[in-house]
Amino acid sequence: MRVLASIIALLICATQIECFTPNVNANSAKKTIDTKQTSSLSFVEEARMKFSMPRPDLIVKERRLQEMQKKGFPIASSFVPDEYNPHPLLRNRHLQTILGVFLRDEEGVAYMKKSNLFQELFPVVRAVADALPYILGSKDKESECDFWDKREKFNTPDGDFFHVDYKFQDPEIEGGGEAMVMIIHGLESNSNSSLCQNMARSYEENGFDVACINFRGCCGNPNETILQYHGGWTNDLMIFLESWRERNRNQRPMYVTGFSLGANVAMKLLGDLSMDAVDKYNIRGAAVSGAPFHLQWHYRQLIDYDFNRIVYAGSVLKSMKKKLDYITERFFDGDTNTNVLDYWMCKNATLITEIEDGMIAPLYGFQDRYDYYEKTASFYVVDDIAVPTFVLNAEDDPFFNPDKFPWDKDCENGGKAPLKLVRTQHGGHLGHLFHMLGNDSTTPVSSFAPMQLGRFLAHVHNYAQ
Repeated sequence: MRVLASIIALLICATQIECFTPNVNANSAKKTIDTKQTSSLSFVEEARMKFSMPRPDLIVKERRLQEMQKKGFPIASSFVPDEYNPHPLLRNRHLQTILGVFLRDEEGVAYMKKSNLFQELFPVVRAVADALPYILGSKDKESECDFWDKREKFNTPDGDFFHVDYKFQDPEIEGGGEAMVMIIHGLESNSNSSLCQNMARSYEENGFDVACINFRGCCGNPNETILQYHGGWTNDLMIFLESWRERNRNQRPMYVTGFSLGANVAMKLLGDLSMDAVDKYNIRGAAVSGAPFHLQWHYRQLIDYDFNRIVYAGSVLKSMKKKLDYITERFFDGDTNTNVLDYWMCKNATLITEIEDGMIAPLYGFQDRYDYYEKTASFYVVDDIAVPTFVLNAEDDPFFNPDKFPWDKDCENGGKAPLKLVRTQHGGHLGHLFHMLGNDSTTPVSSFAPMQLGRFLAHVHNYAQ
């Protein structure tokens, strides 16, 4: 009987299989598959996809992300930044950009009083005259500074290192702040920059400790491996965060901040981490300035405009070519014909894009600069950011395409993540100088943009208390 039952079962299965088998006989044309009307997937694969179920753990993770983002919406949207009001004669985008590098901390530059518009110009003129040798590149500023309380060296798994500089509420105990703020600097910058130190002062005033990450090759010491950093380089940040996680026994919050290229890296980090930012590292918020979101949107700004190409790109090229020579001498024994990178393309480069094609792309495994732009863009992952995040840009930023700003990512414009996007009319690239104060106002400890970033982080921190 068992044998007979097995035979009957096989016959039934064979009949069912035949029913689902396409019949290509000419007499049964109605049953043939019209390949023009089907997708590239076979009908069997399509059936499998219809009946496939998403992993339960991913469903739970996505639900938790949405809940966390929903909690962050009122925090981000309720923050009201101060209105930026620059001196009417000092709004020029290039003036803001260039003087932001050299004169940010000089008297009468970050802030001005409304009492006498013309009288307020005299300190600026004096400061420009004093800084002219540095602006023209005929003299270099001192690389040493005593602003930070501590420097720590972090060794990396690939045999290299990077440095982190700290500013503490109480230097004696190396801590004391209600939270830690991690600063990520921009292209060819470091912790000695006036903007990094302005940001640190702002966060310190709000009761936080500060850790400023120096990317590889930016701390003043030559590195041990060929790799440095790029617009999406989060590897070393993860090393710091893991160290912070082990040390942070009292579970203090962490906040992330950055500017320019560092702003993109900060948001890329948060988007990639998503809920892990909260669950693993207790990151509770972020605030960035001069965020590009996607480098491909803007690269032609340093090509199509002569001033940008000569002044801004020229300065960056000078720095990057020094690193090119160091890399070639240190790791290729001076062989300028190495096939690891295109030395001569980079050495003769007049555009940053040539450095990206000749050095950045091959060193980090990208096909070309466009592949580099695409794979490092924070734009694609900001929807996965779990924590309230503030972005402050300027519409007249000479580095950025004014037609490219992702307003649809703002949480009040339908964005999925708790992002607060603000773009001032003036300010240049990381400038936001010469802000007009009331005659009775107290001058803040830092320039306008760092103060707004600090206010946002304090807003997030106090909201959670």
